[in-house]
Amino acid sequence: MRYLSKPVLAGLVLLGLAAGCLALSAGALSPARAARPVTLTYAGYMAGLPVFSFNTTVTLPAGTVPGNGGYSIAADGQTAGNFRLLYPYAASINASGALKNQKAAPRQFRSVSQIMGRQEAVTLTYGAGGKVGIDAQPLTRQAQEAAAQGFADGTMDPASAIVAMVADFARTHRCQGTYKLFDGVRRYDLILAQGGFVDLNPMQQSYYDGSATECRAEPQLLQGFSAAARQSQFYPQAARLWLAPAVTGLPAIPVRIEAQNALGVMVLDLVDVQF
Repeated sequence: MRYLSKPVLAGLVLLGLAAGCLALSAGALSPARAARPVTLTYAGYMAGLPVFSFNTTVTLPAGTVPGNGGYSIAADGQTAGNFRLLYPYAASINASGALKNQKAAPRQFRSVSQIMGRQEAVTLTYGAGGKVGIDAQPLTRQAQEAAAQGFADGTMDPASAIVAMVADFARTHRCQGTYKLFDGVRRYDLILAQGGFVDLNPMQQSYYDGSATECRAEPQLLQGFSAAARQSQFYPQAARLWLAPAVTGLPAIPVRIEAQNALGVMVLDLVDVQF
């Protein structure tokens, strides 16, 4: 059970990060609301059953527009329902940085997770020349290898990467590009491609249903993934995100995210928005 839980739940966390960080568009593109935090709540499902819950709060300085200004993100997620009995898991994430000239420059990223009663924490600090400092508690083999081989350098954390994607989407109205990511354990690239337009059907507690823009994301697993986990295909092989103008006065925000792994289709659905 312990082996299965890590890749399965890491996949859910990657989905949650995407949802939470893309929520930055709610603040970044709306100066009138930028001074207030925006909190989005998502419910996660597999086979129609609740398995995950995720909340994220994003704060930006008043008057911020894409390309300029600081950002901070605080998010937490945990397994839910009967799935929590099988895989008790919780994680919190904090990230900060600055947007400048349509690019995100991370300053610090910290994640704390609890898996089967065991806590793991990692802090990433971003320095000059793309250098990334890694502080893992407890010190993991992956963190040691990343520090020794330098494969975290030149990357950004998942939260800051999605901030960069949002800024680019706001400018071009397209999902595109490749982003180099390191989350303190895993090193992977995320490749984005534009999808089409769909009319979303409501789920159990959907905040929004209607027309949305599809964005396709494909991760390329590079470092920090065990051979067994790769072969199991528990990590999402691909994901789809739908963005829509779900809240009056705000630009498009992610209203649903879907990913496929060996267990089936995992879905995160927006269920609440608070200012």
